[in-house]
Amino acid sequence: MGCVAMSQRLYATLTEWLSRESVVLATVLDTRGAVPRHRGAQMLVAATRTSGSVGGGRLEALVIDEARALLARGERIGAVAIDLTGREGAQGICGGTMQVALRCWQGNRDAARAQLLAETLSSGKPVTLDADDLGHDGTHTLQPSPRLLIIGAGHCGLALTRAATLLDYEIHIVDARAEGYDHADFVGATCHDHLDPIPRCLDTPRRIHAVLLNRDWHADLASLEHLAARPPEFIGMMGSRKRVAEVLANLPATCTHLRDHLIAPVGLDLGAETPEEIAVSILAQLIAFERESRRNSA
Repeated sequence: MGCVAMSQRLYATLTEWLSRESVVLATVLDTRGAVPRHRGAQMLVAATRTSGSVGGGRLEALVIDEARALLARGERIGAVAIDLTGREGAQGICGGTMQVALRCWQGNRDAARAQLLAETLSSGKPVTLDADDLGHDGTHTLQPSPRLLIIGAGHCGLALTRAATLLDYEIHIVDARAEGYDHADFVGATCHDHLDPIPRCLDTPRRIHAVLLNRDWHADLASLEHLAARPPEFIGMMGSRKRVAEVLANLPATCTHLRDHLIAPVGLDLGAETPEEIAVSILAQLIAFERESRRNSA
């Protein structure tokens, strides 16, 4: 199975649940045609709760039922065939089919393995699940969450932080303002004062996306100078087309290579105006960028 981005939160949850009960890990192994989730999608199923998703609706209800039946029988592995062709007895009408592997995790050995996976992902490194982990032949590589470096802690930076938390980004905030900002507002993020910490934020094995939401274009220039030595794969900058042109016209020689990385104005053109709408447009663009990168690397 190929390499896919995966929420490290799922494996932290698996570790937590295993301290109290057995848990089934459901993994989408193969798909054909139109389906809601693709290879690598995963969810956890326990006796009375679930986490993650393999597609929702009737197909997910079937997976949950089969996983709980596996738990009740005390068995270790199972599989579910999902029919979404719309034929009689199918679980939906999307048009395709899915194969889902079930693996019951339980006991000290599995708990230790789950903790190792969670800790490795949390450190920013990928891990590979083997056939024993999946309950099916093959392997499955899990990528750690990307780091989202938000440069600018104003209204848009705060809205982007709150929205990006839902997508499991590892978030770092920096801001150029001399007067600083209230770190307590940015729940779940690592906060830094001024722009000098930017190079340290780039020192990680994680993939990095940077979004510039500064108050003025001089701060944009200073931010780009800090990013120049190790450019993130995605660099987005907020601002009008006139402001973007001003920044590009004043890029120092050490930063001209960033023209190939810079996406400006950042965000899909949704007609966004409020900080929350701007955050949605930026995250929508990041999701599209991630999907395209994944297709190109497959």
